Amino acid sequence: MNTASDDSRIEPAWNPIERFAFRAAFAYFAMFGVFSLLDAGPGGRRVWAAVNGPIVGWFGRSILGLTPPNDSGAAWTIAQQIVSVAIAIAIAAVWTLVSRRVEYRRFHGWARMVLRYYVAVIVLIYGGFKVINTQFPPLTLEQISQPLGTMAPMGLLWSFMGYSPVYTMFAGLGEVTGAFLLFFRRTTTLGALILIGVMSNVALMNYAYDVPVKLLSTNLLLASLVLVAPDAKRLFDVLVRNASSSPANQSFAFPRWLARVRRFLKPILVVGATCVPLAFSWRLQSLFRDPPLYGLYEVREFTRNGVVAAPLVTDSTRWRAIIFSRPQTMSIRFMSDSLRTMSATVDTVAHNVVYRSRSGTNRRGEMRYEPTSDGLRFRGVDQADTIDVTLRRVDVEKTYRLVR
Repeated sequence: MNTASDDSRIEPAWNPIERFAFRAAFAYFAMFGVFSLLDAGPGGRRVWAAVNGPIVGWFGRSILGLTPPNDSGAAWTIAQQIVSVAIAIAIAAVWTLVSRRVEYRRFHGWARMVLRYYVAVIVLIYGGFKVINTQFPPLTLEQISQPLGTMAPMGLLWSFMGYSPVYTMFAGLGEVTGAFLLFFRRTTTLGALILIGVMSNVALMNYAYDVPVKLLSTNLLLASLVLVAPDAKRLFDVLVRNASSSPANQSFAFPRWLARVRRFLKPILVVGATCVPLAFSWRLQSLFRDPPLYGLYEVREFTRNGVVAAPLVTDSTRWRAIIFSRPQTMSIRFMSDSLRTMSATVDTVAHNVVYRSRSGTNRRGEMRYEPTSDGLRFRGVDQADTIDVTLRRVDVEKTYRLVR
């Protein structure tokens, strides 16, 4: 037995274009859901690559003239989107040939509900990590002192966003507001319209600055467009033609038992999806603190195995600066402006620093430090070399305009 929430209005039967569009959209997002599940499971990415990779690879190389695939590259992401849309259209065409069904009202109701809940939960995670900003943390001393030309595009975007917590919070509020509205049928169209604006900007930045999550942001944008599609004509009538429009039929009947369960589960889902990312982000932000020896230290004199190394930019092994910006971390900037960030343990009682490389280079060092009038002095062993380094603490606020 169904709940008595059906609307008495009689809607016109679906035309062939509406049926085909629904089938294509369902096929596309079903493939995206399968991809997401495979990507989350162990070995799933390899399975999906074995199925989808040859088609995308052939299309990219033969039709678009691209070089060998790069899964996160903008051009190859576009190729994958085109192939996915083409496959969805092909599935819809076969579906249309074999099916005599003229409409999918109830099926559409379930699919629409799943899609809007999925988009809401995912976007609330990203939005929560912007409202309480941990996705784009404040600029570190490594970023502030890094020459602009040596930044990767994604690093430049992260620095831009991290500079202004106000702008980052504003962007997060847009995501959280739009996503929250998707939980309710009456406000789904408004929430999807907000997300179209927000996710258009997010997807474009991901493509323009080579951020790896291009595919996810694109599909969240497409999902928002699909959620608005049933009301597109009504919106056009009101906003463009300045004409009246009848209310949308938002009735969707649940089985009685499911309606009872929903009364308890939905509030838990809405509150959890909204509050958990905010709470987790607040917890992460509380861990941001200045480490011992916090600061940017410029190398004034560098002695290796008893020999003073001149500050030549051609010497890629001589240190230019040492940076303590984040807990358990030490960064060394070399004369070539390359940066190596390592795990570090600072003992403020013994005045000792032990560091090791995070990569496979196995770089390791142990230094004893002494405070000086204007900085520090490091003496110890770096790999197999005995070094003696005199450091001057840089007044960051006077040197770099970004932190004034």
